[in-house]
Amino acid sequence: MPNEDTAYVERLTVRPIWWVVALAVALLAAGELAAGFNWRIGLLALVTAIAPTVTVLTLLGRLTVRVDGSGIHAGGRTMTYDEMESVEALDAKRTKAQAGPAADPAAFLAFRGYVRESVLVRPLDPRPVPYWLISTRHPQQIVAAVERSARAAFSAR
Repeated sequence: MPNEDTAYVERLTVRPIWWVVALAVALLAAGELAAGFNWRIGLLALVTAIAPTVTVLTLLGRLTVRVDGSGIHAGGRTMTYDEMESVEALDAKRTKAQAGPAADPAAFLAFRGYVRESVLVRPLDPRPVPYWLISTRHPQQIVAAVERSARAAFSAR
């Protein structure tokens, strides 16, 4: 929930074109399933195809990334500035590598494949979780927000 010390908020919604494509595929699937049957079966096929599609797209669009006075929040978790070693902006190529071949299975991922860039947040103690990989459309803005908020949090002490 944003408050007065929120420096950055981003909700990673699914782009409209993905909705159009997914719903078109669901409609085609429903048409194939209902072909040759009466309208009741057609309606059942339509609901059976559309409901999970809308549910999945809605759930994929629920990830919110927030930077405020207490730290960085993503995927229902928070890393405070006291726990943070560094925050690094990753371009599309490095994000792909970090989410794939270079990934650590113990890492925390607040990752969406439909977002090409990310930030890599390293904690001071890498034992439980070596890093956080957080998808974002604006990685430089998150890095700047973390730096500003961390400075403000430490100077307020």
